[in-house]
Amino acid sequence: MPAEKSRFVVSADWLEKQLGATEIRVVDASWYLPAHNRNGAQEYASGHIPGAVFFDQDEIADQDTGLPHSLPAPAFFAAEMGKLGIAATDTIIVYDGPGLFSAPRVWWMLRVMGAERVYVLDGGLDGWKADGRPLETDVPKPATVIFKADFHADRVTSFDSMLKVVGASAKQIADARPYGRFTGEEAEPRAGMRSGHMPGARSVPAMSLSENGHLKDLATLKVIFDEAGIDLSKPVVTSCGSGVTAAVVTLALESLGHTDNSLYDGSWSQWGALAETPVVTGPPDAIERAPHGPLSAHVTRLEMTAAPKASLPVPVNIQTAIMRATDIPVAFYRFLYRQVGGRWHWYKRLRMTDAELKAAIHDPKVSICVLYVNGAPAGFFELIKESEEVTELSYFGLFEHALGLGIGKWFLLQALYAAWQSSPQKVTVTTNTLDHPRALQLYQRFGFSPVETWDTLVEPISEAELVQMIRRDIAAL
Repeated sequence: MPAEKSRFVVSADWLEKQLGATEIRVVDASWYLPAHNRNGAQEYASGHIPGAVFFDQDEIADQDTGLPHSLPAPAFFAAEMGKLGIAATDTIIVYDGPGLFSAPRVWWMLRVMGAERVYVLDGGLDGWKADGRPLETDVPKPATVIFKADFHADRVTSFDSMLKVVGASAKQIADARPYGRFTGEEAEPRAGMRSGHMPGARSVPAMSLSENGHLKDLATLKVIFDEAGIDLSKPVVTSCGSGVTAAVVTLALESLGHTDNSLYDGSWSQWGALAETPVVTGPPDAIERAPHGPLSAHVTRLEMTAAPKASLPVPVNIQTAIMRATDIPVAFYRFLYRQVGGRWHWYKRLRMTDAELKAAIHDPKVSICVLYVNGAPAGFFELIKESEEVTELSYFGLFEHALGLGIGKWFLLQALYAAWQSSPQKVTVTTNTLDHPRALQLYQRFGFSPVETWDTLVEPISEAELVQMIRRDIAAL
């Protein structure tokens, strides 16, 4: 299986086939540092992708901040986009010369201003030229259109907000500058700026996220963030020298499904130029790695020897249905199992092969019932008739979205009614300290009594392993 790529990048092959389509807009966003000895506007004039308009990052900017190419006001941005013939509803492909340098900045700006279908050309114009693809020198003269801006202010971090972020632990800082500038070993390219980084920042050089102008595959991006000490389950603020390459990090984050991020628009051009802002040098703080290994669990086996006498009303204001799943598809079963057990380290049946799992869940002694709430799956329980005398409640639980609806106790009671329908002498259940913290108490409340306890080790499923399992099930559909 080929490595999975970002949904926000398109290939040159794809774009070449789309050229001339009425809904496609192509934007040349090339911008360079003085050290590059390249001029984006001049290169655009000498040859650009057919139909592309030029986005001048120094002109389409807030000129009053004193900082390079600051994000402009929404009204000004919308007017400039309209002049370029770009509407927020268009499918917009942005490129630069090398591939992953300045194009992500304009990708980010467009998305911040409300455009949704925005992509970056993998490989950039340099790759396009190397492949001998078509170029033109004519400058398009698009008709002015209306770009309706919908500004997402939460995706932009101001200087005042950055002061609050630095030193706090609520948000992480991902610095996209080269590592030498991050540590202070290399001077900043702009005069008058201190070297180093903000306290607590992590180094994620933008150049490390691409290869030959192509954004690296998702698995590799995940490893890069992990090694940098960025926790993708927590908020991230991206920063760089002037707000351009920070968007490369933003692109990588969004590609991995991380949406709780914002970009510090002033970046080091603002922070490093001020005398009062805290700056540290040297490598980033040591990464505190959580202990890795099997999890310890205390297991309790419980039994009940008489059917429950309790009665609970059907939940009101929601529609519920419990349906027995006969010959349940393996992929659907795994979906139920993950949705209920993912939080509680259920793993055994996820690691089974299709053949092993099918044999287990299609066994005539096994009964699986699915709870639906307002038409959507919301939980399941599974019973195993071990003998004429014993029925085991082997799995039981709710999806996360069904928690808080007041149906947990009612659903457990329905599971117990089902377990006692075959008139066993006892019903058993097993729980452990990795399950819901009130699971043991709830079972006892409904008539179960502990009969045996022991300690065990549970090997958790890694995120990478889980992703592979989900891909396997999707491929089987």
